[in-house]
Amino acid sequence: MFGFIYLLLGNLGSGELIVVAILLFGGIGVFKMFSRKGKSLSSDTGFAPPQMGLRGKTKEQKQIIKYFMSTGILGMIFRISNSTFDNLLKRKVDEFSSQIETRALDAHGMDYDEVKEIRPILVENHYRFSRYFKIFRDHTFRASEYQMTYLMFGEKQLYAYSYIFDLTGADTVEQTKEYFYKDITNVEVTKGQIEHPAPRPMEYIIGGIACIIIGLLLVLVSQGNGGVIFLGGLILAAGVFISAFAGYSRRVIDYLILKLTVSDDEFICAMNIENIAAIQGMKAKIREKKK
Repeated sequence: MFGFIYLLLGNLGSGELIVVAILLFGGIGVFKMFSRKGKSLSSDTGFAPPQMGLRGKTKEQKQIIKYFMSTGILGMIFRISNSTFDNLLKRKVDEFSSQIETRALDAHGMDYDEVKEIRPILVENHYRFSRYFKIFRDHTFRASEYQMTYLMFGEKQLYAYSYIFDLTGADTVEQTKEYFYKDITNVEVTKGQIEHPAPRPMEYIIGGIACIIIGLLLVLVSQGNGGVIFLGGLILAAGVFISAFAGYSRRVIDYLILKLTVSDDEFICAMNIENIAAIQGMKAKIREKKK
């Protein structure tokens, strides 16, 4: 390979060599400049990825971390698919769903007979403050942590139990709240937005590298033809542009939050659109109890 390049360069005049050098090193400089710019943008906006800490993790936990952190061609080849991640998450959610009522009752020190006013409500979604998260090309927000909140209704009080589990570790977060219906001043479903740098489609990177190679080859075999050198330079410059920063974008999606407010406290939890009907029934029940 190096011998082939040497022979090609040997057929170029000094002026052509200067043009090739300017295009090559200029392209590298532009690539590095925009690479640094992209990194600084990520850091300044709070989206700098954490280090990929795999030590001490199980095989499944490593798969999850790589799923969120892997980039480039190797990342596309070796990381698990979206459907595989969704199935792993569903298995965990199903496992905890079967336990959450018992966990909620135990956390509040109650039995089921005390919370039979209306059927308990389970609201859930990916936790928006997770360490690892992405908005993928299917415009779906996925995170390594998941929040499940179980709402129970007694004669005079609402009881909330929140459980957050982490797919990349054994850590969990539990929180309990209880409010008298008369003290609840607001039940609100808030639509916020999550913005995240989108993983660049690989066709930009591969196409840009291909253009760089084609442009260089055209310049090297031009044999002094100014038109061919100019065309090769344009293709080379286009390749640098495409591979360095074309395709960068930021994806924005809506994210639902359930907010319970009392005079001196606020309870916030993640929810999804399928929970809205149950929340409307809860609001009606609270209005009825406040009369």
